[in-house]
Amino acid sequence: MITEILSTFGALHVLINNAGMTQVGQEEEFTPFYKLSDESFETAINRNLMTCYNTTRAVIGTMMEQKYGRIVNVSSTTGPLGSNLGESGYGAAKAAILGMSKGIAMETAKHNITINNVLPGWVATGSQTKEEAVAGMHTPMGRSGRPEEIAHMIVFLATREASYITGQDFVVDGGNFIVENKGGSYYDK
Repeated sequence: MITEILSTFGALHVLINNAGMTQVGQEEEFTPFYKLSDESFETAINRNLMTCYNTTRAVIGTMMEQKYGRIVNVSSTTGPLGSNLGESGYGAAKAAILGMSKGIAMETAKHNITINNVLPGWVATGSQTKEEAVAGMHTPMGRSGRPEEIAHMIVFLATREASYITGQDFVVDGGNFIVENKGGSYYDK
C-alpha cells in the first residue's frame, strides 16, 4: 500500500492510524480476563496495536527522508483512562499505542515529524451498541460524539499549524472523564 502511494504521489505526508475495535462480520468479544484465550488476547493486540505499529514502521523512513510528516493515532479512552468489563485485550492495545507514540515522537521530532494520539469516548457510529449510546447520554454533553467531531481534532493534528505539538494525547469525550460522580441524576439538576 505504501509503495503504491509513493509511486502514485511521490511523497507521503500524513498517516492516520484509525483501525481497531471490531471487524466486520465478527461479534465484539467481552470476555473476563481469567477466561480469555491467548488467541483472543492476541487478536485484540494485533487488530488494535500491531496495525498501528506496522503502518507506522512502513512510513517512518520515508517521512524521515522527506524531513516532514504528521502521524495521528486514534486510540481510545478505554485503556489509557478507564476500561469496560471484558475488554482487557482491547484496553491493553489502546494504552500501548500511547507509549509507543511517545517513543517515536522523541526519535522523529528533529526530522519535523509529529506523532499524536486522539482518544475518543463514546461515538455514535454504525457499530455503536445500545449500551454505548446510553453511556454517551450520561456524559456532561448528554450525548455521544459525532464522528466529524473526532475528525476535526485529527485533521488539526495533521496540519502544518500543529507543528509544535508532538507526543501528546487529546481526549475527545464530551467531558466523560472529568466526571467523578456518575450517579446519573447529578446532571438533571
